[in-house]
Amino acid sequence: MSDTKAETGQLAKPESPQERNVQTGGFNTRLLEAGDPQADIVLLLHDGAWGGSSDVSWSRCLPLLAQRYRVLAPDFLGFGGSDKATFFDRSPYQPRMTQLEDLMEVLGITKPVHVVGTSFGGSVALRLLVESNLPTRSVTSIGGSGGYWKTDIMKEQLGKWDGSRADLARVLRFLMEEDEHFESQLAARFKAASLPGHYRAVASAAMPIPASMRNTVEPDQWPEALKRSVVPTLLVAGTHDQLFEAEWPERVADFLPCATIKRINSLHSPNLDRPDEVAELVLQHLQTAEQNTQLRSSAQAQQAGTGGSATGGAGLSFSLGCMFSGLTPAIQTALSPPNAEGQ
Repeated sequence: MSDTKAETGQLAKPESPQERNVQTGGFNTRLLEAGDPQADIVLLLHDGAWGGSSDVSWSRCLPLLAQRYRVLAPDFLGFGGSDKATFFDRSPYQPRMTQLEDLMEVLGITKPVHVVGTSFGGSVALRLLVESNLPTRSVTSIGGSGGYWKTDIMKEQLGKWDGSRADLARVLRFLMEEDEHFESQLAARFKAASLPGHYRAVASAAMPIPASMRNTVEPDQWPEALKRSVVPTLLVAGTHDQLFEAEWPERVADFLPCATIKRINSLHSPNLDRPDEVAELVLQHLQTAEQNTQLRSSAQAQQAGTGGSATGGAGLSFSLGCMFSGLTPAIQTALSPPNAEGQ
């Protein structure tokens, strides 16, 4: 980590996030930013439920992470203060991944970043591993499976909202416990959900398609494509989550060589009502990924010293495994040893 205070274990006092608007691919993206500008970067991705946005999803976790990192939290297209744009000729993940790539380019960020997403944002984070060239140092998905293993409750209850505060409370009860923070979260979410264009942008994703046209979309290679990734990935599931099958993390991990699974005693979105636990898990994961990066650099230097011999080079590449964090998917694949995808 580049922040001296973080290296010595001292925590900087977090400041209030700064809000600004950035032009990404011809669209406006609202961005929250906090933490030391010189520190390593954590990219926070919000949920896709009604009223989701960077501050609605991350207001309680962001200050905790900003004590050690430079935190960037954009609003996806269709949400919060970003343009209410949606696309009907591609998956819902692709435009958001392109938006993030454009954001990093506009901000001049070329070094690998830690990506942390919740729910839909977690699915985007996982998709980034193999469907984007955005360099990732680590990925954390909280309640985001990449789009599969949803329960009937998710399909029947989360996609509808009648526009009232009471009905939004019904939706929110699937995300968090009805504790002392429930009403403030409901108020913030209702305000964001009431912004012009948001309802149509979100509701359009559920627009029915005639049966005769459902096979015109290119087949999804998920999750098979995850076998190419060697980025350290943390999968966080709520033990009482009703929106996904309980085994979704194990199903993802079956395809993801560098996955770690953690569970929190919560509903779907522990970032809303268990921020301390979430921040602790995320910080531990990020620190482990950074240690792996240092080990990788040392191992690569050792490999260079051996002249890349067939025995030392190939064996060392294989042993590096999950220490390839911070590389684009193309480079990861090139460095992986033969048959590594089957491990």
